[in-house]
Amino acid sequence: MADDRSGFGQRAKGLVEQAKQTVGAGETPLATKVGGRAEAMEDALKAFGEGDIDRFLNAFADDVTWSGPKGENFPGAGNHDGRDAVRDAFIADAKRSFASFGFRPDRFLGAPDADVVVAVGAFIGEGVKGAGGPLDAPAVQVWEFDGDRVVAVDIYTDSEAFPGVVTEQEEQEREQDDDEQDGGDGDGAQSRSDGDGKGEGRSAGDGDSERDDDDEDEGKGEGDRGA
Repeated sequence: MADDRSGFGQRAKGLVEQAKQTVGAGETPLATKVGGRAEAMEDALKAFGEGDIDRFLNAFADDVTWSGPKGENFPGAGNHDGRDAVRDAFIADAKRSFASFGFRPDRFLGAPDADVVVAVGAFIGEGVKGAGGPLDAPAVQVWEFDGDRVVAVDIYTDSEAFPGVVTEQEEQEREQDDDEQDGGDGDGAQSRSDGDGKGEGRSAGDGDSERDDDDEDEGKGEGDRGA
């Protein structure tokens, strides 16, 4: 994002540098939650963590500019223009790649009248790819407001800390494998059922044969006695 953009000048740059220094450094920011915009940011992040994607995206302008970390591991990596693009890239990747996913804001930086709010915290969740354990990656998010809508988002974090993105093709292959396994279990159950039925049929048939033999023996005995 260019520094000469409206609402994102030297003040925003200073906030970003301050926030970036606190990530993983254990320092306490000089400011905490600020004004209604910080509360709006916190509410949107909470909605995202709860899976209320429509409420999360509703915080953004239709033409929001989204800038995420580069690399293959971060969901929706890179730059995207527009709310729909954020849904198709970041949201879609996150849904495929995580059983749970969210952002935990620990501190907010800014001023009550600022167009820019900075959240210092961490991305948290549980990925479905790899076996690296729960995600807890320190991160900074910078949101620029125009009125009550977010017009720009910048995200700073180490994408290598993320477990990796599940692609659409990988998801389709996984679903096919699941379907094949479910189908195999069904055939096996049917085969076992058929086998049980055959066993029962043989058992009943043997019983009938034994009863017929007994009847014949009884008939012969009566004939012998009559003679």
